[in-house]
Amino acid sequence: MNRQLVLVPQGAEYRAVQRGLRGQRLRGWQVVPLRAGAAALSTPALSAALANGPTVAVVLGVCGGLQPQDPVGEVVVYRTCQDEAGVMASLDGLLLARFGDRWRFVKAITTQGVMCKAKEKQALARRWGVEVVDMEGVLLLRHLQGLGIPVAMVRVISDGGDRDLPDLTHAVDHLGNLRPWPLMVAMLRNPLAAAYLVQGSLRALAVLEAIAPEVVRCLADLTPAPLP
Repeated sequence: MNRQLVLVPQGAEYRAVQRGLRGQRLRGWQVVPLRAGAAALSTPALSAALANGPTVAVVLGVCGGLQPQDPVGEVVVYRTCQDEAGVMASLDGLLLARFGDRWRFVKAITTQGVMCKAKEKQALARRWGVEVVDMEGVLLLRHLQGLGIPVAMVRVISDGGDRDLPDLTHAVDHLGNLRPWPLMVAMLRNPLAAAYLVQGSLRALAVLEAIAPEVVRCLADLTPAPLP
């Protein structure tokens, strides 16, 4: 029975992590795709995985940088994650210690939608002192902690705080699925921002694929030994 969870937003992020972990043959780990944003908690696969009583969970994926100097492709480990009201939750200290000084530790914030404007990203950073943004982190953190499950979150920055993105407000439905037509319209309306988004996403996904095995290895002694 799988007792450790790797939770990843569905789609390209999930596929990248699957590729990275392919052939690792680590027993005890289950990779679970999640709906994007607030819909993550209603993912049937998550409910099924939690029914097995997991002992630890790590959330992998991409995030947005909020500072102009944030490099695309940088790996970050969440130290805290908060909502837009400023209510903060801390990640598990013992799990954080497993990562040592491999990657930068950050304060994160979860928003209801995609942060598209650079000035909005920077304003969010100034107001709350946060460094990166996602759409499901704090929701997952509170839910899992409420079940007594230690949580770590490791993400890769896919866009910095110095560039606008296409307006993706209508490109994701209530179940966290991309809507192809609204997505295409948003990209065509701002081709320069679209090109930046695509390039940054591809780079971040490549890094995510590369680090997935290392993230799991950092927690390897929490699981049974690898298969021979």
